[in-house]
Amino acid sequence: MDGPEHPLIESLRSAGTFSPYFDMPVVGAETEGLLEATDLYLQDDERLRDLVLTYGHEAWGTTNNHVAGSAFIIAYLTRLVYPVIGQYVLQRRVPKVSLDNISFHFASGRINATLLNQPLFAVLPDDPDAEHANAVKVTDEPALYQLLKEWLFDSNAELVIGALHRAARASVKVSQNAAAASCAQAFHRLYPLVEDPDRVLRDAKTLFEDPASLVYQQVSMEVMEQGGKRGLFARRAGCCLVWRTRRSNGYCSNCILQPREQQDQQFREMLDGVR
Repeated sequence: MDGPEHPLIESLRSAGTFSPYFDMPVVGAETEGLLEATDLYLQDDERLRDLVLTYGHEAWGTTNNHVAGSAFIIAYLTRLVYPVIGQYVLQRRVPKVSLDNISFHFASGRINATLLNQPLFAVLPDDPDAEHANAVKVTDEPALYQLLKEWLFDSNAELVIGALHRAARASVKVSQNAAAASCAQAFHRLYPLVEDPDRVLRDAKTLFEDPASLVYQQVSMEVMEQGGKRGLFARRAGCCLVWRTRRSNGYCSNCILQPREQQDQQFREMLDGVR
């Protein structure tokens, strides 16, 4: 399914002009080479384990299960989280990304795209497309936020984290922090793009300070200023383990293993365009 005539597809394409990560394709009648996410994560541990270990070796040069699991879930969540956070911040919409509405496109035995099976989305009553056949109209912003957590975390990320631990012995703790870091990175990218950046910070704090959220206290976010520029940055309460691989240049700028002073220095360098 494609085309600007569908309101969710149109708003995803619009967000994709900022970064392709904010877009998400939808399964069409002509789409071939698909595997439903529920089949992979809930029914085929052997295939999942092989995909994780192969991806870990190819992307990060590792044979360690924990490190490979981290590489795999970061790649998966980047394509999942960005569109959800993007639509929530930019449009106050939430695409239905529960695991039963996700499929993967394969090429040469590798996943090369994550797709929505159906363009279903939650909206507020004042959304111009609230009466669309694929829209789920909720009562207010708290209800929309609850659906975001349900579809993104309860019905997707938590199931994936459990599957990776079961099939590939990936670390639950590392995977959970990766989910938070993916959300934080999406907020970071959106902060300079919107008219009201303070709302981005409020949305981020709501998510990371919610005890009922999968990503509760996994990161903390704050605004940094440098040279007249402002940016929204996350400090992680965990580590992605990339420092243990051949692709590493050291720790990530926001890694818990970095002293706060070094994090601040690297954040300022990012604002200056040095990093």
